[in-house]
Amino acid sequence: MEHKPRWAEMCARILQQCEVVKGGRENLASVLDVHPHDLALWIAAKSGPPRPVFEKAVDIVLAEHERRAAAEESAKVPRRRRTDL
Repeated sequence: MEHKPRWAEMCARILQQCEVVKGGRENLASVLDVHPHDLALWIAAKSGPPRPVFEKAVDIVLAEHERRAAAEESAKVPRRRRTDL
C-alpha cells in the first residue's frame, strides 16, 4: 500500500469541501485559477497544491463557514426577556 503524505491528504479534504461549496470541480478550478487536471491530482491526494492555491482554498472554506454562521444567527428567534417568562 502506498503511503500518501499527510499534507496531500489534508489538502485533498479541504479541496473536496471547496468543490462542494463552489458547485463542482470545473468551477473550483476556475476560481482557483488552476488546470482541472492539476486539481484532480490534488483532490486525489497524489500531491499537494502550491501554497497560494492552498491558501485560496482555506479562504473558501472559512468564507463558507462564516456565511453559514451568519445565516444561523439571523434565523434565530430573539431571546425572551426574563419578564416574559
